[in-house]
Amino acid sequence: MNYLMKKFYTLIFIILLFPLSCSNKPAAIEHGIFAPSRLDSIIGQDGVCSIDFGDNITLWTFADTITGRWKNDKGRIESNQNEAVIDGMISNSIAWSEKITENNYKDTPFSFYKKNGRVKQFIKNNEDEDPLRHRLWALDGFRYKDRVYVFYLHIYVPDYKEFLNFEVLYTGIARWDIPQGWKIGDDFNFKRLGILFEKGSPCFGAAVMLKDDFIYLAGHFKKGEREFPISIARANINDAEKRDSYSFLSSEGEWVADIKAAGEFIGDVSGECSLSYNDYLKEYIIIYSKAFTGDLAMARFKDFKKFPKSKSIVVHKTNRLIESNKLWPYSGKEIFSSNNIIFAIYIDPVKYQPILVELKFK
Repeated sequence: MNYLMKKFYTLIFIILLFPLSCSNKPAAIEHGIFAPSRLDSIIGQDGVCSIDFGDNITLWTFADTITGRWKNDKGRIESNQNEAVIDGMISNSIAWSEKITENNYKDTPFSFYKKNGRVKQFIKNNEDEDPLRHRLWALDGFRYKDRVYVFYLHIYVPDYKEFLNFEVLYTGIARWDIPQGWKIGDDFNFKRLGILFEKGSPCFGAAVMLKDDFIYLAGHFKKGEREFPISIARANINDAEKRDSYSFLSSEGEWVADIKAAGEFIGDVSGECSLSYNDYLKEYIIIYSKAFTGDLAMARFKDFKKFPKSKSIVVHKTNRLIESNKLWPYSGKEIFSSNNIIFAIYIDPVKYQPILVELKFK
């Protein structure tokens, strides 16, 4: 075989191999309950989101949070609600930790916002809102200059004794103007800014990403009994409070002003997801839990123009479907990444705890 033919076949081999290497599936390692130190303050919670607060601090928002005390050390270690005395369930909470990294992720010490020794809501109900029926579920958020924004869902529960009987009234946004000289342990004062996305809109803010002076939001919603897609919105970072400043990704991959023209993507997202740009892979990443199985899935795409044609793959089988109650893990999402590793969580509905998963690319 002459030299030119060898080069030709070598080039063909590289071209055929390249797509396989670009679409490699990460190895998954499950590490158990995420940040067990949380259990010094709470019994269980979901809706876990991380907010980069600075060089040394990560803020953490949570949705429903069960408070109480453990009957014994076994309850705290195993996170079994039967080993707890439950005295409340607030609809959101906030904590802080040292900046989460690949060196401390297995048990990052958490400190919660408390009043009189009890974990308290940081997005607060108005006086005329019964907190049992008006739930303010914290979603994702971001810091920009001297402000922190957190998106939330205003949930109405007609009868709190009926499981999963609720409706989403709207998506709101809350702002905290960080006081000069603020330090860890000082108070949080988040102000609700009212309705951002009306009832019937996707739950934008389920995932938040900052990139190139824009804020990008993923919003999940229920379309049918077996259809749970997401939509994508974006706005200039300076206009995050202004509803009219948002545009929406269409099914053709174009940004449009009309929310009615927003595309519907993926289709089997259970609860919240995550949206990020991965500097190692040079791609956008969406991680979520698949409806009806709870398996962790991932979609990757080079730019939003290509997102409508992207496919998701299962990257971790959770094997935690509880057939008798039709419960499956939900709200899978990335919490941070480091080089070729993505650290994600999903919510175990029986333990009512986030479970940590390490996804490592070759």
